[in-house]
Amino acid sequence: MRVCLINPPRIHPKGWGKPVVYPPIGITYVAAVLERQNEVSIIDSPTEGWRNLEQIDETNYRVGLTNKEITNRIKRWSPDIVGINIPFSGWSKAAFEVASVVKSVDKDIITVLDGLHPSARPVDCLSHPNIDFVVRGEAEYTMFELVGALEQDITEDLKKIEGIGFIKNGKNIITPPRQEIQDLDALPFPARHLLPMEIYFDANKENPIRGEITKRYAIMMTSRGCPHECIFCSNHIVMGKTWRGRSPENVVDEIEHLVRTYSIKQIDFFDDNMTLIKKRAENICDLIMERGLDIEWYVPTGVRADTIDEELLKKMKASGCRGIRFAPESGVQRVVSQIIKKNLNLQDVEKAVVLAKKVGIKVGIFFILGLVGETKEDMKETIRYAYKLRKLGAENFHFSIATPLYGTELYEQAKRGGFLREDFSDEALARAEPLIETAEFTAEDVRELCLQANVVNQTITRNKIVKAIRDPKKAMSILKALLGKKRTKLETEVSY
Repeated sequence: MRVCLINPPRIHPKGWGKPVVYPPIGITYVAAVLERQNEVSIIDSPTEGWRNLEQIDETNYRVGLTNKEITNRIKRWSPDIVGINIPFSGWSKAAFEVASVVKSVDKDIITVLDGLHPSARPVDCLSHPNIDFVVRGEAEYTMFELVGALEQDITEDLKKIEGIGFIKNGKNIITPPRQEIQDLDALPFPARHLLPMEIYFDANKENPIRGEITKRYAIMMTSRGCPHECIFCSNHIVMGKTWRGRSPENVVDEIEHLVRTYSIKQIDFFDDNMTLIKKRAENICDLIMERGLDIEWYVPTGVRADTIDEELLKKMKASGCRGIRFAPESGVQRVVSQIIKKNLNLQDVEKAVVLAKKVGIKVGIFFILGLVGETKEDMKETIRYAYKLRKLGAENFHFSIATPLYGTELYEQAKRGGFLREDFSDEALARAEPLIETAEFTAEDVRELCLQANVVNQTITRNKIVKAIRDPKKAMSILKALLGKKRTKLETEVSY
């Protein structure tokens, strides 16, 4: 079978600045498994059309290839099946548009959705006339089995395939979930040879990721799943709650492959819990050094502060780690423990920041504002806590708006309590705006507190200015000019 996998265009809020280009790691894993018995291609629309910003309303751009360009690609490659990934519900509209484009080329092309949105909303996705199948959870083996059944035209066996949804005789058929993939080493390395690798490098030269990824880089995942219960997190919807790690040897084999094949110099590890098992993390570091792999690496998605100690941090630093992030989410222990349900002591966060600073690893911090049950005073205390962590050594802070993503406990809380704004929708999720309002706060309260929170990062800028410029008066003049510019950027983190 000829299978084309598509990363659809993205909705990009203007306040986020220039689009950042990331390789779609999930799609490349699916492609690698499908390649065992099929011809596979990938269209990475946000990357291949990253300069194409089409304004769709006052606050958002559509980023990616145009529908005409996607149409021409489909016509040229003539696939039997098109898989469309939706990693974030806010981008679902663009994905459904792609499905419509595919069917306009040839109504007999089979369309399959996978990713976070169809995993959380399978019936809703099947209600769209141009969608034939949805895949829920980890997609690699499910897609492989589905494509095989479709190739052999064994339609009567479709109900036996775990983790899919489809319509038969006018009825929605949602099969039982598939068990999480236990042996991650059995998966082939991602099919990066199907990606426009040089575009990632070129785009990153113009707009460096986080301001620190400046060389040839790649994304990797060394583990999947998270056993914790944070109410806002949606990653378990696809990856499950059981933590599974690749062997250190398998991880470092992929790093070596990236260095040799693509001359990679920097790597982002997109794990939920890369350091959950200390010994495994240490072994990865040891193998990187033993094989003489000269790389810099980061964990921008965050590591748990209570899994970190000085011994591990030293090995991470020696093996090339340059930056990590911790995610206390709030500066109020009550909010962390009782509202977020994150089993984490804030004292462990403080200790981890001090230790990372000591060994020379840059630290970023994740916070979330606007949770159900939170008060304005809680949010203000979180901002004050950020200043405390800055004094301890943290260098940058990411204040996200609590987003009620489908499939999360936060969404159910907000829906059940009547806290979702009237304009809540898939499209609204993409706007990076507060969508929860309670008796304790309004959307405008959260918006204003996020703006105030971003001054924490500006204070770091002030320190750098004063240090860099010998004349204090000149430094303060620059600072006043900086702070005089109203900041409108609201940082919202999503998982790809």
